[in-house]
Amino acid sequence: MSDATVLDAHGLTKHYPVSQGFLKPKALARALDGVSFTLKAGKTVAVVGESGCGKSTLARQITMIETPTAGQLRLAGVDVAGADHATKKALRREVQMVFQNPFASLNPRKKIGHALEEPLVINTTLDKAQREERSRAMMARVGLRPEHHQRYPHMFSGGQRQRVAIARALMLQPKIVVADEPVSALDVSIQAQVLNLLMDLQEETQVAYVFISHNLAVVELIADDVLVMYLGKVVEQADKRELFALPRHPYTQALLASTPRIDKAARQTRQVLSGELPSPLNPPSGCAFHKRCPYAQPRCAAEVPLLRQPADGRTVGLVACHFAEAVAERALA
Repeated sequence: MSDATVLDAHGLTKHYPVSQGFLKPKALARALDGVSFTLKAGKTVAVVGESGCGKSTLARQITMIETPTAGQLRLAGVDVAGADHATKKALRREVQMVFQNPFASLNPRKKIGHALEEPLVINTTLDKAQREERSRAMMARVGLRPEHHQRYPHMFSGGQRQRVAIARALMLQPKIVVADEPVSALDVSIQAQVLNLLMDLQEETQVAYVFISHNLAVVELIADDVLVMYLGKVVEQADKRELFALPRHPYTQALLASTPRIDKAARQTRQVLSGELPSPLNPPSGCAFHKRCPYAQPRCAAEVPLLRQPADGRTVGLVACHFAEAVAERALA
């Protein structure tokens, strides 16, 4: 398996100006605030957190739908923010996306074969016969039958439509696929089929995934590394096994405790978070999580915690918590 880095984000930031009313100054919504991580070929980085934490904003930066306010995003060694139009156009072939709702992401007026061939029409010089040959080969690869080529999206089940969406994302042989909640709209039995398909395709092609989800049971199955986000910041970043075995941040512990587990030994004491996710227009001082944290101390309200490696040497992961070592000890107790 290749160890080549296909994506490198450093201090990635996205702020949106928001109107507060007539004659009032605009406020800044800090949707993404200094996110850093790397992604290697053939690996999967999962991004988790509750709604409003910045997961989808991060996806829009990676897919170049939006330009970052600050920070660096390097794809194939090229900084996207400073790239010219021609370079960005070439880079967009290397990053594709699978959306949450497979029905909404497919044009109901176009047959599946046309939907799969469209990226080839735009980005390659292949003739009609070559495009059809490649689209049919991709359909077979994702488990669709030849007769499906001339059918419309409404004639498929949800799982089949998501297979079409995955096939379309892979038509240009990208290095990165951003999957934004790709199985949340599907039945549980179909979710497993789609996840197995994604993992099989990754093994065959060495494509890298940025997998965005709120479902930690799914993340545990598919991810190699996990980013836990809260209010636009990464609060914990670790290898999947380390994170599930010993979560260091109180927010990560709360997320894992809310995930149903079949193995009784793996279950954690349920934690109820008080309050709602704060507004990105007016985040709390210090640690953004301190108003909901059961372990909060006065220092948490005054000082922003840095993303660091815990001092106890039990993990190589990173956590943004002043008292990560004590929190871990309580979790082990």
